Amino acid sequence: MRSLTFCAICLLAVAAGLAVYEALNAWVGVKARGLMPAWARSDQAGGLSRGRAHAGAARLWSRAVEALAGFAPLSMRERERSRERLRCAGIALEPETWRCVCFAAVSGCVVIAVAACIAFRAAPAVFVFVVCGAGLAGCGGLQLYLRSKRQARRAAIDAGLPDAMELLGVAIAAGSPVEQCFRQVAESLSGPLADEFRLVDQEVNLLGHSRAKALSNLAQRCASQEVTAFAAQLTQAIEQGASVAQGLANQAALARARAQAAALEHIRKMPTKLDVVLSVCFLPPTTLLVLVPTVVDLLAFLGGGLA
Repeated sequence: MRSLTFCAICLLAVAAGLAVYEALNAWVGVKARGLMPAWARSDQAGGLSRGRAHAGAARLWSRAVEALAGFAPLSMRERERSRERLRCAGIALEPETWRCVCFAAVSGCVVIAVAACIAFRAAPAVFVFVVCGAGLAGCGGLQLYLRSKRQARRAAIDAGLPDAMELLGVAIAAGSPVEQCFRQVAESLSGPLADEFRLVDQEVNLLGHSRAKALSNLAQRCASQEVTAFAAQLTQAIEQGASVAQGLANQAALARARAQAAALEHIRKMPTKLDVVLSVCFLPPTTLLVLVPTVVDLLAFLGGGLA
């Protein structure tokens, strides 16, 4: 009973921590991108008091971030590592803000665990074990969430890359500059790859980076082998004066072939996975349904014969 209670408390604590994280991430992410939600623009519609309340909440959150950053400052190496992980996951937060969000999420897990232990009147040893387990579970849940976001973003980039390369090849064949072609392709697509292509255009035209540097940053941000190969081949073609459009068309066809092969491999693995599911979920109940009546009848027969 205690083990079931502990599992339920841990699951509830992880869910509460992730809910707190999602709420804070949505608030801070919108604020970091400079996009104000509908309730923040309520001053124009006459909701002055509501806008002031949310502005006060934003100032309070900013002060909390600054206080935590001053209490436990990040080193330059830790900041760069955290920024790289957040960027690969597609989360528009600063490392200090991410640390505050993690702290709030883990604190929510611990608070839920403490409340549950008090409600169940747990023993002191169980109380300490459950609270520590909830904190570790909340921290581990955030790391797993960040990893899943990174994998999902990488999969979305790999899935949209063949279409993007074909459109880019057509735009370059039409005679447009490379950075302008990136902007045109970004306007035609949606998703994380479109944002990355838009950043390439901004790095070249606004920041003054070279095309090779912008493409290298693109490969580093996406953290995908497909994008790395695409950036390397495009850089080599631009430097050597080769046919960029034909190279992009060939690379897009190769990427589609690899995606199709991966999909076929996944389909071939499905029967094996289904066999495991059938063996675990259906074989034990079927065995019990067949054997239990037989064993009962056999015991009844033997009992009647002995009597």
